[in-house]
Amino acid sequence: SCNLTGLWDSTEYSVAVRCSCVESIFWSEWSRGKTASTEEKAPSEKVDLWRVIGSSHSAGSRSVHLLWKPLNSFPPSGRIQGYKIQYFPENNAALKMTNFSANKNISLLLNEEAYIISVTAYNSAGNSPEAILRIPSTKEKSSQIIETMRTFTTNEEVIVEWVVSEPEVTEYVVEWYEDLGTDPFGRSWQYVSNSTVWKTNKKNFKPFICYNISVYPLYGNKVAAPQSLQTYVQEKKPSEGPVADTGIPGKNEVTIKWKEISKDKRNGFIRNYTIFYKPEDGKELNETVNFDVLQYRLKSLQANTQYTVYIVANNKAGGTSGERKTFKTLKF
Repeated sequence: SCNLTGLWDSTEYSVAVRCSCVESIFWSEWSRGKTASTEEKAPSEKVDLWRVIGSSHSAGSRSVHLLWKPLNSFPPSGRIQGYKIQYFPENNAALKMTNFSANKNISLLLNEEAYIISVTAYNSAGNSPEAILRIPSTKEKSSQIIETMRTFTTNEEVIVEWVVSEPEVTEYVVEWYEDLGTDPFGRSWQYVSNSTVWKTNKKNFKPFICYNISVYPLYGNKVAAPQSLQTYVQEKKPSEGPVADTGIPGKNEVTIKWKEISKDKRNGFIRNYTIFYKPEDGKELNETVNFDVLQYRLKSLQANTQYTVYIVANNKAGGTSGERKTFKTLKF
């Protein structure tokens, strides 16, 4: 007999035996293999837990969406059968409620009180340690301890840096998701300890898509107010340009108005707009305004003259012009 040691938990092994005679250099053929599985052990790690708090409903309730990542320990301790979610009002632990989920997320409908929530993974051998989060009450106001925050990209990485007013805070959660994304379970997050710099592979972001990035300071199981910004890891020219509205011209002036390009067509941050206008048989002129200006008065125009006008929206990668429009100034 032989005891095989150092085996992985919850793993199927195949075993075969062969033999040789004393002082013989020859070995027998291998026996037929036998398979057996080692026993499972309870998961030893906590799940990586995060939450997205929805806005309050008219009845005073709110949706809290819990997300967690699968345990990535290797070798695994066993096959995860599901997850147990327990939650109760912070000031009344006797009202503890329990839910079970086979997925890696769940939505809870909670009232305005502060809640304590725990999530454990379980298999046939037992439960993992509890991952605990506190959901603040709707009346709580958390101070802003992240003073400044910036993001930039290299050829391979997205980097976020921030400065805090309370250096004793040493743990943070970085959360990122597409600005136009509406699925609360579509968010990504990562815990950061003992650092105010976070780096991730650029491949975790899609090009030409606007992302919201937030950094949340942690006090134990409490989550403080976040600092947020928007970013593009790569830009390209807008997919379309603004459409000019010339309104009613005067004798020597006209007010040009336009609307913002929809977010899904911007492909980057709009830096400015350039209004190009040209009198019939004349020289083309232009005026540039800031990104937050959506109308502009062209002055010193020639009376009783037909003009062509169009607007170009510019981002870091270039500009795209909108449809050309014509108008004629008044004679008197």
